[in-house]
Amino acid sequence: MKTYKLPKVERLYLRSAVSDLFAKGSSFMVFPYRVIYRVLPEDDPQVARVAIMTIAPKKRFKHAVDRNHVKRLGREAYRVAKLPLVAQCESQHKKLAFALLYCDNKFLTFEETQQRMQRILKTLQQKVAE
Repeated sequence: MKTYKLPKVERLYLRSAVSDLFAKGSSFMVFPYRVIYRVLPEDDPQVARVAIMTIAPKKRFKHAVDRNHVKRLGREAYRVAKLPLVAQCESQHKKLAFALLYCDNKFLTFEETQQRMQRILKTLQQKVAE
């Protein structure tokens, strides 16, 4: 059964996991997102199969409403399109932790966010396959 949920176990929130991601992770850019990712072995207890974190900096968006809007769009676009990435990680017995850092001052529409998310997920699938 396909599940389009994004439960808490699939979100990256532990301080140790987040600090490891930013200290040891790699990154690439799909404008306006900077993606910081780390491929982990299957026995790593800190994260689920695929764990995501969305970030909208206060420097770019002064109002919390705007930051929450940007983060919500990113999570929703990921939630709808995540199934191929999760299936690939399961088949290759790997785990993936990544953060989406929004780097622009302007909002994207949901359709534009979905297009960018498709490119991000394709790139992440290539990185997991390496």
